[in-house]
Amino acid sequence: MGTAVRARRLLAGLLGAALSGIGPAPALAFANVAAGDPVGDEELPTLGGGRAALWSPRALANVFVFFRPRQDHSLSTLKAMAECEREFEKRPVRWVAVVSGDWAREEVLATVAEAGVRFAVLVDAGDELYGRLGVRLHPVVGIADARGRLLDYVPFHKVNYCDMVRIRIRRALKEVDQAAVERVDHPPRALMPNEIPGAVAKRHLHLGEALLQRKQWQKAAAEARVAIGRSPELAAAHALLGRALAAGGRCPEALRSFDEALRLEPGNRAAAEGRKACAARR
Repeated sequence: MGTAVRARRLLAGLLGAALSGIGPAPALAFANVAAGDPVGDEELPTLGGGRAALWSPRALANVFVFFRPRQDHSLSTLKAMAECEREFEKRPVRWVAVVSGDWAREEVLATVAEAGVRFAVLVDAGDELYGRLGVRLHPVVGIADARGRLLDYVPFHKVNYCDMVRIRIRRALKEVDQAAVERVDHPPRALMPNEIPGAVAKRHLHLGEALLQRKQWQKAAAEARVAIGRSPELAAAHALLGRALAAGGRCPEALRSFDEALRLEPGNRAAAEGRKACAARR
């Protein structure tokens, strides 16, 4: 693609943003259409010869992928969509890819072949479709219904991109609701190790066990108390405290810890054996 063409596109994008009053917006892949708007019904030439439309009334989900040759994200997206097409091949889903007519045919063919794409590739000669939709990002995947209305589009995401497209196709097929789409778009934040319930208490429990084996009774008891403070329902921590106290000759206090451990976990073997040993000393 020539420098002049790239400069013309950049200027058009900046001008469109200025006129719309929205400024640069990375998620705004289509500047001129929104959900519910028609995407147009004209036919475009295909890479393999002939002509084809962007959408078909026979498909409940019409998926179209705008891409650029020689772009890593576009290549990975085409590969992912090629796999996804096979997943939906027995359902009313239609796939096409769209490329600017400014690219040399050889470059487009090489990208399509590397990606393993089987669906039609439409060539937007003169970038008329690009201009009408206001395509500003590559790659971007759009989905239209059987009436040619835009349902949704997904700009490129490094993480979870394929899942985001897949769930929207299933939404178009009425297999899932919008809540399912939201869950994929906004998955729960992964917990840090210190945020996992009981994780901190168990670390202190393991440290206390190690100290007990070294016969450091008071330090073992201290770690057990920290673990209990973090997770009062952790029977093993009460049993550890009982064992540390008993080892230090404080069986009356240890018995109370063993009893609490057995209340929380009647089958706790360490607490049962510790209580039996303490009772025998009386």
